[in-house]
Amino acid sequence: MNIDIFIKNIDFGNYFANQLVLSSTLLGLLIATSTFLLQSGFSSFEFSRTMFLKYYVRLTKFLFLLLAYNIITSIIFLYLESSTQIAFWFHILFSLIFIKYFLDFYAHKGYIFTISSTKFNPRKNKLRKYLRYISNLGFLQIMIIVFLLSIVIVYPLWLGKFGILTERQGFISTVISFVFCVVSLIRILPQYFDFSEQEYKQKQNNELSKEIEVDVSQELTILKETLIKNGRKELEKTIPTKDINGEIHVHLSDKKDEAFFVINVWLKSSNVDQIVRWVEKYSYDFFKELNDTNVDINSFVHSYFVRIDGVNEPKMYFIRAKRTELEESFKKSYAPTEFVKTIKNKVIDDLFRSV
Repeated sequence: MNIDIFIKNIDFGNYFANQLVLSSTLLGLLIATSTFLLQSGFSSFEFSRTMFLKYYVRLTKFLFLLLAYNIITSIIFLYLESSTQIAFWFHILFSLIFIKYFLDFYAHKGYIFTISSTKFNPRKNKLRKYLRYISNLGFLQIMIIVFLLSIVIVYPLWLGKFGILTERQGFISTVISFVFCVVSLIRILPQYFDFSEQEYKQKQNNELSKEIEVDVSQELTILKETLIKNGRKELEKTIPTKDINGEIHVHLSDKKDEAFFVINVWLKSSNVDQIVRWVEKYSYDFFKELNDTNVDINSFVHSYFVRIDGVNEPKMYFIRAKRTELEESFKKSYAPTEFVKTIKNKVIDDLFRSV
């Protein structure tokens, strides 16, 4: 399709001047809307507030990026020499960042869809888990993602030569970005009311109770369902342990104001060093997964009861960690043993302390 017949009479200088004003105005509206939603819009929410907040954070990130692209591209063509070369490399830089922000949004959207559907995500590798959340959205959504990325990023480049982005291409790319932003902004408030309806249904299911025990109980239910869908079958039944000969079953208590996991382990190995290393690795992986969940619970407990063949009494290994403590430790990339050492609140049986 030859689009030149539609744009041959356009004054590009006047267009980019108007685009600069329009995108700046739309950016101001987006800032005002996102500020309301992120600061006050979810103040009345009692269930999964974090999950919904992250949805809007990821949405507004790529919308801000699109509007910034329009503003900077307009400035490049209006005021800079060698504008076609600068605009091309700026488009490449924008494309790389946009792909990341856009896929982050759809991965989180897939996360919300997964925990509210029959879908699962048993992947442990971070990248594979990320891609699985996107694929859980279904074939149609994946096609929409591919189409939108192609039309925003590839199509303007396809119309010209490598190394330059002409005013004609800049016009097309900024129009696409602007329309994308307008459509997305129109959908922001209806989506917010959809989330409000989900929140109201949750309150109905809990008889509109304001007691903190009910709030945390609901969050614990969401957390348990999320973990099971992420492959932690030990929360449903007793399963064989990995990397060591034995079995494990995990119970999430609903009588606490935190996520309190009672971890029952039956081990045939009598190698204490091997057992301790396994417990540290299991705790490290489990805490990392808990830290990545989007629930309004910020304190996690692992209370192990380790039953070893040939030992009469079960041995205890207790770890309690706040989310802030976990985030700080994971930022420093500790190995499992060093990670457990950084946790301050723990009680360990004398048998395990000797290792």
